[in-house]
Amino acid sequence: MKMTRMTGTFLFVSLTTFSAVSWAQATSISLRDAALAETKIKGVSTASATDAQTGMLVLKDPKPEVVSRPWQYIAGFTAQNFQAQGTVTTDAAGTFDLSQNGQTFMPGLMLGVMSSEWNVKNILISGGLRFNGSLASQSVSAKMPSGVVIDDARLNTSLLSGGVVLSLRHANLAWVAVTVAPQYGTVNYTQSSTNDFAKFSKQASYNAINYGLDFRLTKKWSVFTEWSQRELRDTTEIALQKDNFELGTKVSW
Repeated sequence: MKMTRMTGTFLFVSLTTFSAVSWAQATSISLRDAALAETKIKGVSTASATDAQTGMLVLKDPKPEVVSRPWQYIAGFTAQNFQAQGTVTTDAAGTFDLSQNGQTFMPGLMLGVMSSEWNVKNILISGGLRFNGSLASQSVSAKMPSGVVIDDARLNTSLLSGGVVLSLRHANLAWVAVTVAPQYGTVNYTQSSTNDFAKFSKQASYNAINYGLDFRLTKKWSVFTEWSQRELRDTTEIALQKDNFELGTKVSW
């Protein structure tokens, strides 16, 4: 009787142990399969995201490039009072004295590029290139050698110049700068009229050096004044106003 009871107990324990081991192995296999499946899913998702990013158009913010750009563009408007000078001689009409015409308002346009400022012992230095163009038109009277006065004549004057420019400002007075701009340019006097005898066109080249003060109102906007010293390069009958003041305003970006 005892032997039969012990045998039954042993069989029950053996079956229980085998069931537990089998359940543990099955659970381990299930967890491993689940982990592998999750890894595959993550891999597919990562690959899909990478492929999607590769095929997408990525837009970049241009602001960092503009901020780090080593130069700035400048554009501005200028104004001056201009006095034509010199004489023009034609075979048919004789000599026209340009200085007899009064002063006229001459607007202009300025375009250029300036480098970023270098700080040298609290002196902020920048340099660049600048181009200027100005145009004036005024009604004049042309007197012919015969004494006939032609009152429909119009004198058009243009100035075109270009050259380097240097700007200096102190770090403690950053709102004002001293500028120096040597330039090479051309002046053109053209007179138009319904009378062919009153027509002419003369051109000459000149050297100039401009000294100015630039007053910064904001970081991008300033007003300035310049004193120009001009001298004709060619020996010609026409002349050019040597000393002249000019006012202007400009923006930079």
